[in-house]
Amino acid sequence: MHSDDNSEKLVIRLRVNDIEDDEEETVCMYLKEFEDKLLHELALKGIHEISKVTFTKYSDNEFDAVTGSYKLSNDNWLIETDGVALAKVLAYEKVDFRRTISNDIIEILRVLGIEAVRLSLINELRFVLSSYGIYVNYRHLATLCDVMTQRGILTAITRHGINRVDTGPLRKCSFEETVEILLEAAVYAEIDPLKGITENIIMG
Repeated sequence: MHSDDNSEKLVIRLRVNDIEDDEEETVCMYLKEFEDKLLHELALKGIHEISKVTFTKYSDNEFDAVTGSYKLSNDNWLIETDGVALAKVLAYEKVDFRRTISNDIIEILRVLGIEAVRLSLINELRFVLSSYGIYVNYRHLATLCDVMTQRGILTAITRHGINRVDTGPLRKCSFEETVEILLEAAVYAEIDPLKGITENIIMG
């Protein structure tokens, strides 16, 4: 039994039928387990992956199709969430999908693709750096994010990521593991075509 949806105080009453064991201790244990499941596992409303939300009202310019001009609207809400469920959130009718963002790069890759990941990486890097008052030219960040996403998958900026791509040994050794890479190149008689900038700077 439950109260009306529009009631000031929402109440739901549950009754457990057909408990076979008549022992009071067993029934109490069963009810405690049942209560624990209700409080911690049952989601009455909302999205299971999102545990908490905070929302603020803000003013924004909206385009009026009738008059063909922009007008100030105060009916916008900015909702920030603890937890991520991008695909489910985008499916909600009242959510503006054009302004919905996430900082979970892996989920963006799964839901929206590699191009969206590239843009999200640039935005996150610029946001973090600007928080500390650090200015880095956009081109540097864009180049970094291009390297991370150019193969259609996310590539880490580590010896296990970009240093595993198919390039010459001179470019690889300029990043990390210099001796190991040059030794391996010598053992297997690798040839470097000197087509990149890094290799040409090394060779003068």
